[in-house]
Amino acid sequence: MLERIPFNESEMTVIGTYTSRGNNPHMPELSTPVTPRENLLALYKGEMPLWIPQFFEIKPFAPNVLPENKVRGMVMESLKMSPDDFGGKDMFGIDWIFEKEVGGAMVRPGNPKVKDIEEWKESVEHPDPDSWDWSRSREENKEFVEKMYGKCAMRVTIYTGFFERLISWMDFDNAAVALIDEDSEDTVHEIFDYLADLYIKMIGHIHEIYPVDILQLHDDWGSQRAPFFSLDTIVDMIVPHMKRVVDYCHSLGIFFDLHSCGLNKMIVPAMIEAGVDSYQPQFINNTWDIYRTYGDKIIIYVVPDNTPKGLSAGEYDRMAKEWVNEHIGEFKEHPFIMLPTPMDPFGKSYVDPAFVAGVYKYSRIALQ
Repeated sequence: MLERIPFNESEMTVIGTYTSRGNNPHMPELSTPVTPRENLLALYKGEMPLWIPQFFEIKPFAPNVLPENKVRGMVMESLKMSPDDFGGKDMFGIDWIFEKEVGGAMVRPGNPKVKDIEEWKESVEHPDPDSWDWSRSREENKEFVEKMYGKCAMRVTIYTGFFERLISWMDFDNAAVALIDEDSEDTVHEIFDYLADLYIKMIGHIHEIYPVDILQLHDDWGSQRAPFFSLDTIVDMIVPHMKRVVDYCHSLGIFFDLHSCGLNKMIVPAMIEAGVDSYQPQFINNTWDIYRTYGDKIIIYVVPDNTPKGLSAGEYDRMAKEWVNEHIGEFKEHPFIMLPTPMDPFGKSYVDPAFVAGVYKYSRIALQ
């Protein structure tokens, strides 16, 4: 249980910065009375944090020992890789193309590896995480981990979840049909059960050698207009397998976060049923609407309004005070994580670092 430490103005001393992506501004690292990691984990444990946790206080770790991180262009570890090294075949033998212009990867289109879902076992390679060089990764990243994750929570992501994995094997149209076709239902369950076993084995190794706090699964379930499929379909086809992974994480003391792109409010109940601890919606969602509907059952990342550029520090401070006063009552009922829009990799939105510092200050005062 966190001690309720009174706020001191000295906490506003900037002792470093949190790096943001693209051309977005870096966020201030303040002289906090407990580490951001301790504060964030208090939220996940059901305690009241000392301030409103913010997304940049969670640091991603994506070691190269997970083959997909290189393929997807998501390596974040001591080894520095060039975009020229990204792409190639993943652990199932699927060929990916990394697009430098957008900073992302996609399966090479037009030639799905699994053409007949009944023959999936013969169509893909079968990775063995036990054979990956985990000890080498631990040694190579020892200093990196100690430096990067002493203060902030470590999050490791499995970048291709259940439905996304089916897409990578079959292409989108075939995967979507397979999910709702009664004739393929048993086979899809067989595939997802196989994937759950694989992810559990991967997580076991990750937990053994890294101080991971949060395991994030990346599985897109929707488009810009609506989910790809009904709530019942997700509950029937995906939730049982995801719940196995969630339960395993919880057995290790790891919290489970889901990043799922799409306009997905109507399928949040499936996430709750699977036992997911937190949900990171895409920016196209009304995150406050999701929070006010489901915030008593799952931690939601909420997005503040954009702040104008070029204001004075005093004006940003005033805006932060007003924002905290508006939302702190809700936070005391059901804590959330603030997702400042500077984390938008496309740079289409802006929240000033002075506003972010102000949210820290006034939420500290309100929660002391």
